[in-house]
Amino acid sequence: MASPPHALFIPYPAQGHVLPLLELAYRFSDHGFAVTFANTDHIHGQLVTASPTLAAEQEGAAVPGQVRFVSVSDGFPADGDRNDLGTLTSALMSSLPATVERMIEKGQFCCMVVDYGLTSVLGIAKNAGMRTATLWPSCAAVMAVGLELPELIADGMIDKDGLPTGKQIPPLGDLQLDLAPLAWNAAGTEEAQKHIFRCLNTILKALSTVDYLMCNTAKDLEEGILSRHPNIIPVGPLPTGLRDGKPVGNFWPEDESCLSWLDAQPDRSVIYVAFGSIAVLDRKQFHELARGLELSGRPFLWVVRPGLADTDTYPDGFLEAVGKRGKIVTWSPQHRVLAHRAVACFVSHCGWNSVMEGARNGLPFLTWPYFADQFINESYVCDVWKTGLRLVKDAGGLVTSDHIAARLENLLNDPVTASMALDLQQVASRSITTKGGASFNNLTTVINALKGR
Repeated sequence: MASPPHALFIPYPAQGHVLPLLELAYRFSDHGFAVTFANTDHIHGQLVTASPTLAAEQEGAAVPGQVRFVSVSDGFPADGDRNDLGTLTSALMSSLPATVERMIEKGQFCCMVVDYGLTSVLGIAKNAGMRTATLWPSCAAVMAVGLELPELIADGMIDKDGLPTGKQIPPLGDLQLDLAPLAWNAAGTEEAQKHIFRCLNTILKALSTVDYLMCNTAKDLEEGILSRHPNIIPVGPLPTGLRDGKPVGNFWPEDESCLSWLDAQPDRSVIYVAFGSIAVLDRKQFHELARGLELSGRPFLWVVRPGLADTDTYPDGFLEAVGKRGKIVTWSPQHRVLAHRAVACFVSHCGWNSVMEGARNGLPFLTWPYFADQFINESYVCDVWKTGLRLVKDAGGLVTSDHIAARLENLLNDPVTASMALDLQQVASRSITTKGGASFNNLTTVINALKGR
């Protein structure tokens, strides 16, 4: 009797990468796969703290229809700064191949699915006769830019280090790229940008060997780009967090008290504010945001995770002024918050997972990108789909409280943007959740192929 198919999944150790790959792993388990999901020790510890039931899913052998969690070293010192993504990635690329080789020797895997950032291990799987797939958790536009790097350099659009030359970059599908920085050119110092660009080049070379290149997007959301790059397979938007009793993949415990608070609010009245797992605001900007929410006069739910701000104090009198009109939590069950009838809009850093979750729930956005691909995602929201408005920094580099309050008022009284958001909801939802939807069919095809059918 043939053994049940067993898949090895390995995410890049960051919140926005673990979430969609875990949902993809659950999709595989729905189709009868036994799945081993290998996080780094550090991330696994955070997941267990946030979801204590996850520890039980580490016991025993992988079982068909289930996801089993294991942990591996990231090759980084225990007390190292894991916010230094360049150093962390280098350590991981050095240590992970040998670990994966040992796992493959001990396991009975038929295929491996990894985050695009970990393509260094694809050759090991290939040598073992395994089928391979990667998931790109951002928009197809960023991947397409990467795939076209040789042409961009040859045409003088960017130099050999990925830095812009000032020459106009042509439109990519519906996206005019001069409206948004290239992903690696919005990521800190010039040296950091060069490092990310070099890593991306290495990754893209390895991607040429993968059997299936999946992307967490939908055909109708990026049709121009996907038609130009048919090797990119859209399988999204992956609806993370909707499985009762299953670990979501959050790094912090969810504060569910915000749901009962939302229950007490009128329909489409609440401003939801969340900036993901990496963005940082300095004290002055944090206080301007707080004052902007206060000035809006509207109810708000604000996620202030540990490390969001370089201060642990709010403006004088802020908490007293907003009273019960404001609810502040350290982390939210975002998938349920965005689906709640009381939420009117999403003030977001424009991480792709957040953009996809907001789109699936028909919400208009107020956009505030922090780094990397988030600026390209903002261009989709504001310029292509027209489902949101930008927040704009003043001459001193600050998004002021008056500007925040005014933009919120504009957004919440804009029926055209609200209508566009609801139209986009239909496009995003039918693709992955409906049998016969393009992403649903694509994912089923990939899963069956990785089974060997």
